[in-house]
Amino acid sequence: MPRISRMRRGLIATAAALTAGSAMVAVTTPPGPVYSGPGWKASTVRPLLSIHPDPYYIVFADATARSILKPYFTGPAAQITAITGVPVVVTDILDTTPVGTCPGRHRIIVTYEHQPMGVTAYSQARPCYSIADNSAWGGHVRMDSEYWEVPAWFSTNSTTNETYRKNLSAHELAHIFGLDHPNEDHDGDGTVERFECVKNAAGWTPTQCSPNGGDRSATGAGKYVADFDAKGLKQMADNYWLRQGITP
Repeated sequence: MPRISRMRRGLIATAAALTAGSAMVAVTTPPGPVYSGPGWKASTVRPLLSIHPDPYYIVFADATARSILKPYFTGPAAQITAITGVPVVVTDILDTTPVGTCPGRHRIIVTYEHQPMGVTAYSQARPCYSIADNSAWGGHVRMDSEYWEVPAWFSTNSTTNETYRKNLSAHELAHIFGLDHPNEDHDGDGTVERFECVKNAAGWTPTQCSPNGGDRSATGAGKYVADFDAKGLKQMADNYWLRQGITP
């Protein structure tokens, strides 16, 4: 066996120690942002990819919108706050910024309009996004007044009517925060159809299911479905940090 000098033995021992030491240091790479999951997906076409941590404010186009619609947006706003940790505050402020113009930063203007899209039974969300970081900026929620003007618009059952109104208000608000319709071709016929969405164990589709979905029970109306939309909103808030390489 060839003899190894003391110096060489020392170098070999030092190299081994360095190798062992480096193996003990874990290199953690932050996970990347996520733009879809079971029962939810982000509006990547706009693209609106995250929720900014600064507060958002719901305001109204006029006194009528405020009087009728404020109660319908208070619950969903509180839910988004609880889910994401981002304050969403319902105010009494009136804002007359035209529908075709993005309002001030983090303002969400709610309007009460007859057939805002020019056809019956359709409301509309017009989200704006920050060009700098693709986070939710605010925008306009245009609620079709027909839902309230006709007492039996959805059903002759008043409770069912109210359930639909609450779910639809939550639906349009979530669009402003970047959630798109999660409809998919579940039956494999090659067409993504109305109401074709995943269901949870209770049989409810996501609140964002097109043209309308959500929990229609007495206790679940107007709430984001925990299995679907709630997870999407939480992820959209996390995406703000993940897009910067920061683990939230």
